[in-house]
This record gives sequence, structure tokens and C-alpha cells, in this order.
Amino acid sequence: MHSNLQIAYGFIGVLAGIILLGLIVLYSLKLRDVRRRRAEERCSAKHGDWLDYVFAHLDGEDPLYPPPEPLQGAENRLVLDRLIAWIEQFRGEPREKLIALCERMGFAERELKRLDSPLQWVKLDAAYRLGCLRAHEAVPRMLELLGRMRSGPLVFIVARAIAKCARDSGELREMAHLLLAHKKEAEPLIADILLESPLDYTAMLQTFLRSGDPERIRLALAAMRKVGPAGSGDRLFELTRSEHAAIRRQAAKLLLRDCASLAEARIRRLLGHADPEIRAEAVQAAGGLRRREYAGLLRASMNDPDWQVRMNSAFALAKLGEEGLAVLRDAADRGAEAQAEAARAALRESGRRREAGSLRRGADWVPVRSV
Repeated sequence: MHSNLQIAYGFIGVLAGIILLGLIVLYSLKLRDVRRRRAEERCSAKHGDWLDYVFAHLDGEDPLYPPPEPLQGAENRLVLDRLIAWIEQFRGEPREKLIALCERMGFAERELKRLDSPLQWVKLDAAYRLGCLRAHEAVPRMLELLGRMRSGPLVFIVARAIAKCARDSGELREMAHLLLAHKKEAEPLIADILLESPLDYTAMLQTFLRSGDPERIRLALAAMRKVGPAGSGDRLFELTRSEHAAIRRQAAKLLLRDCASLAEARIRRLLGHADPEIRAEAVQAAGGLRRREYAGLLRASMNDPDWQVRMNSAFALAKLGEEGLAVLRDAADRGAEAQAEAARAALRESGRRREAGSLRRGADWVPVRSV
């Protein structure tokens, strides 16, 4: 009995210690937040007029000048945060003037020194700020940092900073290689990071697209969804026969995105592709062209063994006007069961759309009184 009470008292003491520790942590966080807000208020009171001057002269022809009084201690961080927010907000000449101002005030040099910190979070914070400042001189150091980092989501912070700062496509290429080595199946995110760069990296994507490495091909395809596949039609058509499903399907989507400029022979090849997802994309794209010469091909695709291909073909025929609707009625009456089911579904949807259009016209129509 006595031992049980001792255990209970000990348990209560441990809980009380944990609660006390939590309260101390909460109080310290609250105190730090109060100090930060007071520092911001003092900084705004001291340098508010200068910040107003900077904001008011962003569109002017004259360069921006540092504050008349030098920044002290935490003021450097607070002012830099305000300038970085404006850099990310604006484009063109205002952004360039803000970047030049930050360089004149020594912010980039100060953040470069922080890259040598033994603390990982300090290095990451410095890399982020250097990226916002577009500090090209930091690119070699950040590439070294990226190469030394362990695989994980934090590598993308450094990679995005490199993309913002890079002034040569070779630097972007090295960054992409390092990221591909770090993270598998991260090609869409790497493509999004490349968008941060103001450089034209089309040639790099073409090189990746023609390589035999599936990872680099997937990266090029992911990036081309955002920047366009100009001049890559032949290679994309070759990739529709890739043994990798993700590669051939993405290549087909990129080709069919500009279906109007695609040769009819290639459209026919894609309509007969072995991959049902590609056939489904092809019939949908062909229907979007609204060309009556594709009515026969779309009618034939309604016999496809894949349900999605049949449905896409039927709805594509509905876009061809009365000729397509006539084909659908014939298929609904005399086609095989699967074909007739798809045709009836497309006809019902077409009827609902026509009825909805008539109702909208009826609600908006105002009769003109004859004179």
C-alpha cells in the first residue's frame, strides 16, 4: 500500500513537472513574440519614412538609396524581410531596383556568410534569402550545399533558390541532376522549380527528352506541360511507343494538346494505339477538332473494348453537330450492346444540354413589341 502511494506521488510529480515545463515553453514563446512585435514597431517608427520613400519611388528612373541612418542589430533582418516581400510581389524594373538596393546595403554578402554556419537551419534560411535576392554569386556555394544534403523535402528549398539565382542554363542543369539523384519520382516538383528561373532552358529540356534516361525524359515531359513542347513533335511521337507507361501517356497528352497541328496520320495511329488511355485521349482530342471527316473513325472507336474509349468516342461524335448525332442515333438503334449504351448516354447528355440552353434563352428572352 505504501509503495503504491509512492508510485502515485511520483507519477503526479512527473506530470506536474511536464506541465510546468510546457508553461515555461509557452511563456518563452509568448515573450519572444512580444519582443519581436516591439522590435518591428521600433523599426517602423525609425525607418518608416525611408520605407515609404522606397515604395513610392519603385517606378521612378532614379536608383533607390539606403536609409540615412545605418541599420542596427535586428533592424537588418526586419528591413530585409520587408524588402524581400516586395521583391517577390513585384516584377520587372521595380524588382531589379529592389535587388540592387539590397546588394548596395550588403544584405547578400551577409547572407553568404551565413551559408558557412554549422547549423543546417541557418544555411537553409540563408539559401532562401539569397534566392529571393537573386544573388548569382551564391550559386556555386548553394550547389555544393545541395550536393552535401541528405535526401528529403529540404533539398527543394535550396534548389528553388538556385533556380532564382542562376544566370546560365548549365547551373540549372547541374541543379536538376542533383535533385534527380536526391529524390525519385519528383519530376513534377522539379519542373515547377525550373519555372522560377528567368532563363530559357528549352535546349536543356530537348537534351533530356532525347536522352535514354527515363528520369530525365519524365522531367522534360513534366516541364513541357508548363512551357510547351515546341519543336519536339517527332520525338514525342517516338515516345508514345515507350515501354514506360507514364512516359508514353504523357508524351501522347503533349502531342494531343495541340491536336489541330498534328498530322492526320498520327492521329489515326494514336486512335489505334495499344494503350487504352492513349486511345481515350486521342478520341477526345479528335472530337474537340469538330471535323466531320473524323466521324467514321469515332464510330469505329465506339466498338473499342475499353469503356472509357467508347464513351469518349460517343461524346466526341455529339460535338460534330447533326451529322454526329445521326451516327449516334444509328448506333443506339442498331449497334452492339456496348456501342449502343455509349451512344444513348451521349444522346441523353446532348438532349439535356439543348434543353438547358433553351431554358436559358427562354428566361433571358424579351419580346420586341411591334410598332
